[in-house]
Amino acid sequence: MPLRVILSTAEEVLRKKNFPIAERLFEEALRIKNYSIRGLSGLGRLYNEINEPTKASCCLTRLMTYRPGVPNASAQFAHACSMLGNFSGAARWYRRALSVAPDDRATAIALGITLLRLGEWEEGLALYDLREGVVSLEKSIGKEKIWDGTADLCGKNVLVVGEQGHGDHIQFLRYCALLKDKGARVTFFTRELLEKLCAWMPSIDEVALNDDKVSFDYAVMAMSLPRLFKTRPDNIPLRSAYLTAPPDAAVRVASKLSGKRKIALAWKGNPQNSRDAVRSCPPDLFARLIKNRPDVEFYALPFDLSSETHERLSQLRPICEPGSTFADVAEQLLSFDLVISVDTGLVHLAGALGIPTWLMIGHQPDWRWLAVGNESLWYDSVRLFRITDGWSDLIDQVGEELDHFLANPSERSQ
Repeated sequence: MPLRVILSTAEEVLRKKNFPIAERLFEEALRIKNYSIRGLSGLGRLYNEINEPTKASCCLTRLMTYRPGVPNASAQFAHACSMLGNFSGAARWYRRALSVAPDDRATAIALGITLLRLGEWEEGLALYDLREGVVSLEKSIGKEKIWDGTADLCGKNVLVVGEQGHGDHIQFLRYCALLKDKGARVTFFTRELLEKLCAWMPSIDEVALNDDKVSFDYAVMAMSLPRLFKTRPDNIPLRSAYLTAPPDAAVRVASKLSGKRKIALAWKGNPQNSRDAVRSCPPDLFARLIKNRPDVEFYALPFDLSSETHERLSQLRPICEPGSTFADVAEQLLSFDLVISVDTGLVHLAGALGIPTWLMIGHQPDWRWLAVGNESLWYDSVRLFRITDGWSDLIDQVGEELDHFLANPSERSQ
């Protein structure tokens, strides 16, 4: 089979996510021509997609040794650097990619996220605002209706559009308080599972869902508000609890308190999330945390345990039944001593409630946790545990801290 046919077939198979066959075809192409540009570029992209950044880096380094200007190769190499934790290197290669293709919005956003991880938030947030949601909102309502951070809001109706994951909606609710301080009447557009929870936020006047008719003077994407309010790592607003349960919820929680410590656990997030492979912990490793701790009541944070195959984890009591809303989960969490979780929306829920939370961060941390440090900039009650060698070592570290926590009941975990 001619080389060009092999490469075309490999690229088509890769687009269809059939990685094993695509890998064999690219390798066959490279056996025929050792320095095939399409072969090295395609194989590097494949390894990035299956979370093998070391292999991706090897392929792309060979390619850029003699052809550094190949379209997309620099961006793919930058992604591999990012997956390997070399964020400064990733930023350099994303910039090189943009010098070749300055209109590549995806690469510009990736550079923005990388800069945010490094704490360079002014440029990072500006690039992050190139995301599709911002562009679509402006196209749908017109630029004059987008709040630019300077227009007077006194007496104006402002629609804040929640975006991305449930946790993102929860995290950026805090900015509604800043809009309220400017005299705005605030409507927050969100999802049904979050409707009741968002109503707990005193600065939100109205919660809107799909198909609701809302009148507004200005609209803004929720994740654009950090840029518009000039947020930097040293001036994040409302780091302490900003969601308060209704009084009747507190009464119900008091009736559920017991003598044992209650700890909520989450070892995985939504499998459809593009970053799930780097954030979810292998269940057999995570299960070590619940062994030989009879004086603790462990609960599972994931809404649905039906897909869990690990015997011990699948038998944990769920904190809420399937179909519960985030407000239902929040109400239950108020009676817990500690949350231990990977990077899911439930970390944001616990943080917004001020509940002591330990966040276990896998490789390539989300930008909001930065690249280094064990302190959460966004939530005073959240403590960060970062992976170094692998999940096994991280679980051992968390386990040691948990033993200390349980042996010292008078200490509040922060």
